[in-house]
Amino acid sequence: MAQNEYDATPRELRNFALLQIVLTAAFLAALFWMLGGTDADRPHWAVWVGLLAAVALGAFLADRVWLSAGPLDPAADPEENRSTAVGVYAAQTVRKLILCEAPLLIAVLVAFVTDSGGWPIAIAGLPGLAVMAFEVWPSLRNVSMTATMLDANGAESDLIDSFV
Repeated sequence: MAQNEYDATPRELRNFALLQIVLTAAFLAALFWMLGGTDADRPHWAVWVGLLAAVALGAFLADRVWLSAGPLDPAADPEENRSTAVGVYAAQTVRKLILCEAPLLIAVLVAFVTDSGGWPIAIAGLPGLAVMAFEVWPSLRNVSMTATMLDANGAESDLIDSFV
C-alpha cells in the first residue's frame, strides 16, 4: 500500500517544480558567469563524456522513480486515496529533483576544481535543466505513470483529474 509521504496540493506541486527549475537555472547562470563563462580552454573530451553520462544516468534513474509507488487500497475512502496519491506524487517529485540535480552539482564541483572556467556548467547545465524540467514538471506523462502504479489493484486514485 502506498504511503502519503507529503501533504500537498497539485497547485503547490506545480509552484514547487517551477520554483526549483528557476532557482537552479539562476544558480547555474550565476556560477557560469562568476567562473568566467567560456573564456577558459575547453575541457578534455573525457570531462564532456563524464558530465553528459552523469546527466544521462540522473535522467535514467529519475525516470524510474514512479516504479516505487505501491498500489492503493481499493476499499479505502476515495477522497483518502486521492489525497494519498497526490502525496505519493509529491514524494516522487522530490526524489526526481534530487536525482536530476546531482549531475548539476557534480558539474559545479568540476568547474571549481579544474581550470576550465564555466565550461562544465555549460556542458551539463543545459541538458541537465532540460531533463529536470521534463522529469519534475507534473505533466500528463509523469502523472499518468504514477497513477498507473497507484491504480494497479483496482483503486481509483483520480491523480490525473487532480492535476487537470
